[in-house]
This record gives sequence, C-alpha cells and structure tokens, in this order.
Amino acid sequence: MRGLGSGADGEWTFLDILNIISFCVGLQNLDLNISQENLDNQTQELDAKLREVVDNIHQHLTLQDQKINKILEVIGNDKNQEVS
Repeated sequence: MRGLGSGADGEWTFLDILNIISFCVGLQNLDLNISQENLDNQTQELDAKLREVVDNIHQHLTLQDQKINKILEVIGNDKNQEVS
C-alpha cells in the first residue's frame, strides 16, 4: 500500500511536513486575518467620523470669525464717531 507522502513509495518528504505546518499556521492565523480586516474597517469608519467632526468645528469657527469681525467693525465705527 502506498503512503500519503510525495516521496518514493509515498514516504513523507521535508516539503510535505513544511506544507502541513504551513497549513496549520494558516488556520491558526485565520482569525487574526479576519480581525485585521475588521480593525481596518473600524479605522476607516472612525477616520470618516473624525473628519466630519473636524469639518463641523471648522465651519462653526469660520462663522464665529465672521461674527467677531462684524462686532469689531461696529465697535470701530462707534469709536470713530466718538472721536469726530
């Protein structure tokens, strides 16, 4: 009866053993690979949310700057009228 290995008369070779070890390591790392994909997806979602929040803050600060400039303009006009 012939063995399962790839050597002469079905004997196990060094490459057969490496292939089996590689397969076992691949099975053990399968969960890690899936976890890495999930981590990448979560990172992308977090990045998108963070960019949205930063954009909202930037818009708010731009609006505040416009309001402050109007206030300073009014104050400047009032001081010019007092001096005249």
